[in-house]
Amino acid sequence: MENILQDIRAKLEGNFYQNEEHVRLSLISRILLELGWDIWNPKKVYPEFTVAPNEDYTKVDIALFLNQFAPPSVFIEIKTVGKVDTDLKRIERQLRDYNRNNTATFTILTDGRKWRFYYSQTGGEFSRKCFKAIDLLEGDLEEIENSFLTFLSREEIESDRAKEEAQSYLQLNQKQRALEDAFPKAKKMTMEAPFPSLPEAIVKIVNSAGFYISKEEAAKFIEKNIVEKSDATPTINKSASSKSSATKTQDTTKSNSNTFPPPNNTECRFEYKGDQFNGVIRNGKLFVNGYGEFTSFSSASKEITQTSRNGWRDWELSLPGRNDWILADEWR
Repeated sequence: MENILQDIRAKLEGNFYQNEEHVRLSLISRILLELGWDIWNPKKVYPEFTVAPNEDYTKVDIALFLNQFAPPSVFIEIKTVGKVDTDLKRIERQLRDYNRNNTATFTILTDGRKWRFYYSQTGGEFSRKCFKAIDLLEGDLEEIENSFLTFLSREEIESDRAKEEAQSYLQLNQKQRALEDAFPKAKKMTMEAPFPSLPEAIVKIVNSAGFYISKEEAAKFIEKNIVEKSDATPTINKSASSKSSATKTQDTTKSNSNTFPPPNNTECRFEYKGDQFNGVIRNGKLFVNGYGEFTSFSSASKEITQTSRNGWRDWELSLPGRNDWILADEWR
């Protein structure tokens, strides 16, 4: 799939896609086919699907069905390249209305370049159902590929793994919003009796909103918030500034380390259809017995299974000096 995404990126840069039909036929259908959807079967990939036939003739551009007797799994609304952000609120109301009667598990808004993934079945405002946004012209192609494999592949949707992952992402997004909303309120609380510490105040506010966090999580959020806004702070003593700078450097190092590859000499294994495939990380690459070297888990999985997969969720790792195994996605 990586080669397809590279080609699509080149065509986006060259302004090949001039209208919605270009995006639908030459871009989206190409991705759906790679993700296991039978684009030649209109019962499975249904263009111009009428969402509420008994009420009006409103149609969604594409509806995806696992089978003809099941409700729709995915609604895809397509816009011309560059048009996703022009009137987002109005479009999201449109997406909300699509899900009035036939609620799809996922609703996707895309202009080919930008993709917004919504978990339709959760409550609240539709705009807050968005759990993932990707841009095909920006960001790492492997991460983009993994997003498609995780949330739009037929296999992941049929197994409900896509749904579970979306719920997890959405909860993280909501928790982050709760933390951000709590920050200014918590600062006020620290100035009033009984004068709690800032982490204690944040914990109390966020927990009352239904999200459990520890004092350590609150402290990390505060530290991150202060580091990001340090340029706007008028006075910071030298020692505090050094500490923030060091912390930021450490955080960056940690973030950069949690991408491919894992540390040298990490043992790797992948079970598929009753067979186990073993490998090891050496010199920044995954060496798989009998298959050679790979620059990503997904490319190794694809070579072994001959299907596009999210390798981060296939391979297990045993890090140097440890005897246990963890999923690559958990390590990341």
